[in-house]
Amino acid sequence: MKKAILEIYALAVCFAAITCFVIAAGVGLYALIGTLNPEFTLESWQYDRHQSNDAFWSSAPPPIPFDGKGEKRVRPPEQELTRQRNESYQLVIRAERRDRMQTLVQVIIILLIDIVVFMIHWRIAKKARLEEDSV
Repeated sequence: MKKAILEIYALAVCFAAITCFVIAAGVGLYALIGTLNPEFTLESWQYDRHQSNDAFWSSAPPPIPFDGKGEKRVRPPEQELTRQRNESYQLVIRAERRDRMQTLVQVIIILLIDIVVFMIHWRIAKKARLEEDSV
């Protein structure tokens, strides 16, 4: 009876490990896609604000006046605004790729730990089953 409880425990841990593995694999796949094509996984609001100069300008926060006076923002010439928008977009893409790469590394660590936990408990379950069958 004691071996049956040990086998049930080990198989329950194996089930939890497989569940964790499947979830981590899905998150990892999304992170891999984001690493290879960060524009695809970029949040919609970030993507939308970089599609035109008007959207970029209207989404920019107003400057904080240090003198206490509410100074009005002056829109730069279109060429300068386009340069700022493209520069900002490249920074956002780089940040997205970095975030996805970090997630991918985290998922790989989780998967490695998950595999170790699964293998240990699978062996415990097999040993408990063999010992119970021999009794």
